[in-house]
Order: sequence, then structure tokens, then C-alpha cells
Amino acid sequence: MAKRSSTEETLRRRELGGYSDAEFDREFARAHRSDALSVGIRVVTLVVVFGLLARAINTHDLPPWLLVLPLAFEFVCIMWVGWLLSRFFVSCEAFAKSAGSFWLVLIWTVAVVAVFIAAILFNPGGTGRPDGIEDGLREAARWMVRTDLHWALLAMLAALLVSTAQEVARWKQVRGVFVWTSIMTAGFRIGVIFLVGFLGFVLAMFTGGFLVELGADYLYGTPDRAVVWGTYGFLLVVELITLVVATLMHRETLQKQAAAGKKA
Repeated sequence: MAKRSSTEETLRRRELGGYSDAEFDREFARAHRSDALSVGIRVVTLVVVFGLLARAINTHDLPPWLLVLPLAFEFVCIMWVGWLLSRFFVSCEAFAKSAGSFWLVLIWTVAVVAVFIAAILFNPGGTGRPDGIEDGLREAARWMVRTDLHWALLAMLAALLVSTAQEVARWKQVRGVFVWTSIMTAGFRIGVIFLVGFLGFVLAMFTGGFLVELGADYLYGTPDRAVVWGTYGFLLVVELITLVVATLMHRETLQKQAAAGKKA
């Protein structure tokens, strides 16, 4: 029985990136919020952000890759900040396993950059294709400045660094395992993106042509606009599902801890 429990614990540590269920649940319960006020604030924030984004799409004809850039930038920043933390600031074996190796981080970075360069060059859903890589990158930089996206990306990175620094300072006092709670929402979002993306791909196999034609004729004016608004809708669905999943998981975790406390 003890051997079986040990094996199950090892498997769960692999699934959770080197952490046990108790370690992950404890930090998740501490760092996350699922009360009505916190959820309400998050919903209002999403309404404001996506409302402004919709207005920007109508006003500036934003290319779809520009809508996805913040998520990609956040993902790459998390990969590099996590690797630097595990090598120079946090001496925790479990965290080092979850952060990954230098080569893994580099491969993911190159893959994300390559995908975005391809998206900028082919510019699906945009107003036109650039004449080459140099022209495409210049146009991408102009889009970022025009929409003040560069400031939003820098603010996102600054917030990540500040919250991470606070976590590291706390960990140095309490020690134990280091669970990087600043990226938990981003982690949920990445998982939801893969899930929604897969389901969307399956749906598109059967109804994609009809939906694009419908959107082009009745909602968006052109197929290019359908791509832009389709990307917008995808991101909105991802954020809403992420909010629901994180809230339900946090409440379930709190219930588990309360039940364990009663038993103790």
C-alpha cells in the first residue's frame, strides 16, 4: 500500500511539474481569489479591455497577429524569467524541473518568434502583405507604437517582475518548495488555449467554410474581417473559460483544505 501511494505521488509530481498535490493546492489557495467581489472585478476588467479592443479593431483595422502578440510575449517572458529564477535566485529542485532547461526555453522562443514572423509576413486578415521581412518588421513596430501596445507589454513584464520579486522574498523567509503563483492564471490560460484551439479546429473541419462565408456576408464585410473578429472571439472565449476554470478550481481547493482541517 505504501509503495502504491509512493508511485502515485511520483506520477502526480510529474504531472504538476515536480510538485505534490498538497504543495500546489496550498500555494494556489493562498495566492488566488474566487470570492464574488474578485470575480466581479475580473469580469468588469474583461468587459473594459475587450470593449476597447473591439473599438480599436473598428477604428484601426488591427491585424489578427497584433491581438495575439500579448499572449505570446507573456509566454516567452514567463519561460525566460522562470529559467533565470531557477538558475540564479531560487534553489528549489521542484521549481527547477518545472522551469525547464535552457535549450527547451530557447526552442520555444525560436518557435514563437518564427510563427509571429510568418504571421507578420503573410498577414492573414490584415490590410496587405509586406514586401519582405524588414518591411514587415518595420510595419509591425509601427502598429505597436500606433496602438501603444509596447507600453502595455512593458507594463505586463514589469508587473510580472515585481510580483515575482515579492514571491522570491517571501520564499526566502519560509523556504520549502517554490511555487510560482504569479503565473498560475497564465498557466490556466495556456491550457485553455490548447483546448479551445483543438475544439475550434475540429469545428472548423465541418463548418469552417460556412461560418467564414456567413461572417463575411452578414457580420464583417470581408473574409479578412472575419479572420480578425474570429481571433477576437477566440481570445474572449479563452479569457472567460480561464476565469471560470480558475474560480471553480480555487473553490474546490478551499473545500478540500477545509475538509482536511476538519478531519485533523
